Amino acid sequence: MPPLSPAQAEEALTHLTHHFAQWRQSRRTPRGRIPQWLWAHAVALTATFSITRVAKQLGLTPQALKRRRDALNGTPAPTSLPQTPHFVEVATGWHSPTTEVEIQRPDGTRLRITYSDAAPTLAPLLQTFLESR
Repeated sequence: MPPLSPAQAEEALTHLTHHFAQWRQSRRTPRGRIPQWLWAHAVALTATFSITRVAKQLGLTPQALKRRRDALNGTPAPTSLPQTPHFVEVATGWHSPTTEVEIQRPDGTRLRITYSDAAPTLAPLLQTFLESR
């Protein structure tokens, strides 16, 4: 199909919008297949307009229109995820090491402290816990 001028493409898009509306009203099932000739015209308009604009105007999803365009142009559409996994580096500094201290008084009361400071001042806290009754 020869390239269309912007005015011709605009008119063709409007005309195709009416064809899609007629097809949607006349289809037998709500999820009927779009005829190949409608897809072909929609794909042809992506040479002038963006896929998003054509898809929005015609009530299609951009992904479906892109898959059809790639299929008609001979570009294989990706069918699955790549086979080689991507390497993801995990930084070790994001999670600081923690230390746990558990103390029990003679009456059975327990105190468990979890901290990540290098040298916390636990002595006053522990003294208060052990002396209080």
